[in-house]
Amino acid sequence: MGFLDIRNVTKSYGALEVLHEVDISVEEGEFLVLVGPSGCGKSTLLNMIVGLEQVSSGEIRVDGELVNDLDPRERNMAMVFQSYAIYPHMTVRENMAFPLKLAKLPPEEIERRVGEAAAILELTPLLERRPHALSGGQRQRVAMGRAIVREPSVFLLDEPLSNLDAKLRGQMRMEIARLQRRLGTTTLYVTHDQTEAMTLGDRIAVLRGGNIQQIGTPRELYERPANLFVAGFIGSPAMNFLPARLEEGELVLPLGSLKLAGEGAVAVPPGGELVAAFRPEHLQLAVAGSSAGSLCFEAQVELLEWLGPELFVHFEVGLDGFGGMALPQELGIGSGDAVRTMVVARIDPGCGVKEGETLALCIDPANVQLFDARSGGNLLVDRV
Repeated sequence: MGFLDIRNVTKSYGALEVLHEVDISVEEGEFLVLVGPSGCGKSTLLNMIVGLEQVSSGEIRVDGELVNDLDPRERNMAMVFQSYAIYPHMTVRENMAFPLKLAKLPPEEIERRVGEAAAILELTPLLERRPHALSGGQRQRVAMGRAIVREPSVFLLDEPLSNLDAKLRGQMRMEIARLQRRLGTTTLYVTHDQTEAMTLGDRIAVLRGGNIQQIGTPRELYERPANLFVAGFIGSPAMNFLPARLEEGELVLPLGSLKLAGEGAVAVPPGGELVAAFRPEHLQLAVAGSSAGSLCFEAQVELLEWLGPELFVHFEVGLDGFGGMALPQELGIGSGDAVRTMVVARIDPGCGVKEGETLALCIDPANVQLFDARSGGNLLVDRV
């Protein structure tokens, strides 16, 4: 058991089930990120943990204690919301002290906690200001300070950076990570932004439609996604997907054929409908000697995206010979009568390629993932 244990937790609103038998175990001091598209149930799960929503079935335990029937004030948790939720008529000091006054703590203890939290968050010079005189990032720090002063056993953050601009989001992301490492408090963080999830979390839980898709470290999710949804959701740009089939021990793609890396047979699903996936950075410019064991091909550049240190090259791939496969629509490679799909490569911007030119690329078999097109499961996860 972990410090925070969520066991078989289900949440229903009448006949509508929004969370289905969720199992998560969080160790003391761990930073766990709940990530997924809007409506997947991640905020609902956070609300049940803190006590704002009732659990339909299942158990939530903190340090072994069942908290399902405890009021939010009895759970020793602190939550930071997307909307800051700070009082406009109170100063920063008064906002941070408010929950401690409700708890009837001695004035000297309140002053100590507020002073320490303000110092940690660099809010000491702002203690006498009111929210209208603060920036968005400062207001979010006040909301976090109000949570810190309670000295909770668990921090819960529900998309706290969504209202900030891109630059400020990056700054606050680093502040949150540094703060959590300093305090060592068990933290659950909800976001729909996979970049936030990858940079903040010790581990990430990916949700979709009320179900946990995979829990693991950022590296595990990136290098060995459990299914097609995780593969497409984690990483920017997203993974490339192509229909595939196995023929005499080789994987046949619209780009050509290659021999899969590793040992052991691949369990081909009924119908043999497969999806091969590889990340944009795994497509490399072909150079002398790079063809040994790799799949090399030529592609005509359709679109270039220059981002300074990196260049995204988009090109079309024909799907001749792969018609009629029942491929998941969310992959963007169509099914049935689809004849072409787009693929993106991340390459060195110094290569000098231009739109309309032909580019020679290679991919190492070790960087190719293989999925069951119907179930979405990764066929190579357990393959040595």
